[in-house]
Amino acid sequence: MSHTILLVQKTQAVSSKTYIEFSSVALAMDEVIKMYEDYLKNKYPNKERIEFDVNEVLDMVFNLPDCAALVLDTKSGTYIPHDKSWIQKQVVVRAQSRAR
Repeated sequence: MSHTILLVQKTQAVSSKTYIEFSSVALAMDEVIKMYEDYLKNKYPNKERIEFDVNEVLDMVFNLPDCAALVLDTKSGTYIPHDKSWIQKQVVVRAQSRAR
């Protein structure tokens, strides 16, 4: 497991910048998916069941003003930065593993 820091800016407001720490990349990607689920729950509060496609999560990530991940490289003891496209790829990997 690699310690991962997820950096997110949800709106154009600088004050919306936040970070969340996770013990693994997988848990960080679960949080990205959960962010979209929470968005849908707020948008459709009366729906009992909300379904969505992983492509919708990828669009959300693309449209965030800022989103990045820092993943600990245990060999060097440094954090490796990753951009939105890397996060999108990891979300797909995570969604596929959760579907099994």
